[in-house]
Amino acid sequence: MGAKKKHIFTYETNRNAELGLVISASARIEILEYLDNHQIMNIPMLEQFIRLHKKTLNHHVNLIERSGLIKGFYLGNTYFWSKNEDLLEEWDKIRWAFTTRG
Repeated sequence: MGAKKKHIFTYETNRNAELGLVISASARIEILEYLDNHQIMNIPMLEQFIRLHKKTLNHHVNLIERSGLIKGFYLGNTYFWSKNEDLLEEWDKIRWAFTTRG
């Protein structure tokens, strides 16, 4: 795989590409939609909603978390995710991906 050459693009261009990667998979769009409608989520909650294996869900959630759109925290012994409230403007940017579906 070649170099990404991020240094030749603006921060905004690179960030838009990263957000594009996040919404490029149906499972990630479903996860974002779930979290947009709920305050918090964990893998068992997502398993009931999306019906994918927990390893697959973990992969998708970790990619979204790396983008910064969500952040994780422990509540007791269980790990949860919530929207990153600092990035609500970016949530607005990508919300079209899961609100315009018929």
